[in-house]
Amino acid sequence: MNPLLTLACASLLAGQDLALSTILVDGQGWKPEPMARVESRLGPDLVAKGPAGASYAITGQAPARSLEYRPASGAPRPVTVVGLVDPSCLGLSPDKGTLAVGDAGGKHLWLFRVNADGALDAADRCATMRLKPGQKASGVIAVSFDPGGRIFACLPHEIHAFDPTARESGVIAGPPGGGVDAFFTNGEGLYVRQKGVVLGRMIQPFPKPALKVPGAPPRGR
Repeated sequence: MNPLLTLACASLLAGQDLALSTILVDGQGWKPEPMARVESRLGPDLVAKGPAGASYAITGQAPARSLEYRPASGAPRPVTVVGLVDPSCLGLSPDKGTLAVGDAGGKHLWLFRVNADGALDAADRCATMRLKPGQKASGVIAVSFDPGGRIFACLPHEIHAFDPTARESGVIAGPPGGGVDAFFTNGEGLYVRQKGVVLGRMIQPFPKPALKVPGAPPRGR
């Protein structure tokens, strides 16, 4: 399991945030994308496959959805956490050691530790979405890890970015007009669906590659 993804929240607050400038690419905005290339991967993701044949699912209808753990054998088991209002989407970390669950009825992403047998424990709302004043329900529609472990939570009008330890990096404005209903990232771009059209914008992979300047002397000289 990636140790960065399993630190206690108290430890996360002491670290250095991953600035939004290390994610965005200067001069890049939202552009139409070939729908066939990315549409099959667009969320919201309501089911995730964990280790040992286990899986996790969002069931029911808003505003009374539930999180469910489905072991490889035996009946599904509801996962009840005090404070998790309306689980609306989920995503599994690249190492399958952390499950992130978006709460459309609150302002947090809930992180669960995934054990080797697929069972969940150690639920904590480490990642807090920065909502507008007076807004209590995020309406989050999708949450996605990129290959480097960064976490992206998509709301209808914006995307909240977090570093691999769930510290907030910042808020990325969605495409003009809002109404986003699906999202995913592959670590090189952010992709959304808006009114039936797929749009994307480039981001920098994590970790941020070193900037090479032609003719510059090696570092340390």
